Amino acid sequence: MKLTRSSNGMIGGVAAGIAKSLNVDPTLIRIAFVLVSLFAGGGVLLYLILWAVIPKEGANETLAEDGLHKARDWYDNRKNGNNGGGSY
Repeated sequence: MKLTRSSNGMIGGVAAGIAKSLNVDPTLIRIAFVLVSLFAGGGVLLYLILWAVIPKEGANETLAEDGLHKARDWYDNRKNGNNGGGSY
């Protein structure tokens, strides 16, 4: 089973997607994120990274890949002297 962010998650679908792929209750994953946030301080950062790199259900690319493609297109347009009809 491919790891994806759930479309019916509470915030970004990360915990629900991980829980679905591990076949566990999403509440356990959410509690783990809270505990890591409280005791190790990296839970929020970890969640944000996973949100960017795990694709949403039904999507072909992640948020990070989408942002990279947009940045590359913007750079190529600027390099070629084409603003694409608008300012960036």
